Amino acid sequence: MKSKNKITILTLLFFLWLNFANSQNLKILKDSIYIDNSYVELQELKINSKNEYAKNKIYRTIQSTYDIFDGLYFDTAEKRIKAKKDTISNRILKGTLKESNTGFENYEIYYDRNNIINISIGISSYGLAYTNEQYYNFDLNNGKEIDLSFFINKKVLLKKCRFKLKIEEGEVNISFQLSDLTNFKIIKDNKNNVKGIDFLVKDHKNYYHHANGSYVNIVHFNWKEIEKYISPQYKNRLLKN
Repeated sequence: MKSKNKITILTLLFFLWLNFANSQNLKILKDSIYIDNSYVELQELKINSKNEYAKNKIYRTIQSTYDIFDGLYFDTAEKRIKAKKDTISNRILKGTLKESNTGFENYEIYYDRNNIINISIGISSYGLAYTNEQYYNFDLNNGKEIDLSFFINKKVLLKKCRFKLKIEEGEVNISFQLSDLTNFKIIKDNKNNVKGIDFLVKDHKNYYHHANGSYVNIVHFNWKEIEKYISPQYKNRLLKN
């Protein structure tokens, strides 16, 4: 019996370690609130880092994505998710939840290793069909967004992306722009090895008439296709165990 308990405890510890290893710096805090006879989930991204400057710089960037608090900044995820719940509770009591265009944010963590962070922040509005999603890539060493410097030979990569969008995806009405190279998510396997990159492409011409601003096309590169376009400084960190 003791042996079985020991195995169970070791198994639980292993999965807790695995969960920590899979996400070195990030965690999604979750809470819920009761609205219209059901519970709605609230989320907030928490950054675990001793680099306070970089952490606050990233917090300021992601909190300004949809600016649901009219510019008010929170230095911890715990404070912000509490403010979300308190604000929504107050609007429910006043009966102003719908007219306030209350936004519900949700987060996805795609990559979090060697101080490279790849996430998305989505939003949906209560009572409205509006949704949107924004992708971010950060360097936790300095808190800066990883922009086009993530890639080299960008003109060649852009040409390749346009070819894939037109030929492989069959999309002839959407133009892949240089700015679309910053909207990507890193694809990894269950061992955290990078398998490729998905570029998320917006319909720039019909932005407000197409999925409420959501990304509408994915251009996929496997690792062998994309590695030659990744800047060495970032490529080495992606390959580091």
